[in-house]
Amino acid sequence: MQEFVTPAGRVFAVSWRGPVLPDLRSILGDYIHIFHRHIEASRQTGLRGGPVNLAQQGLVLRSSGRMGHFSGHAYVPALVPVGVNIHELLG
Repeated sequence: MQEFVTPAGRVFAVSWRGPVLPDLRSILGDYIHIFHRHIEASRQTGLRGGPVNLAQQGLVLRSSGRMGHFSGHAYVPALVPVGVNIHELLG
């Protein structure tokens, strides 16, 4: 896992790639409730598993993979420092 930090020391983005899905609760902190609501809404429409593409309420999260090969990233747009191109950074 890789963290991206502002000059003030605040994490504004994380990315991951590896054999296991990281502990999203510890990564997302106070933003975990947004992720849980998104997953619950997806389940209610019949979607289970598969890639996660979330962009709402101040959180952007993309996660995909299968057992042994997971990757993704999450960031808070309001915390991205001026001049940082988040798409290039996480590309």
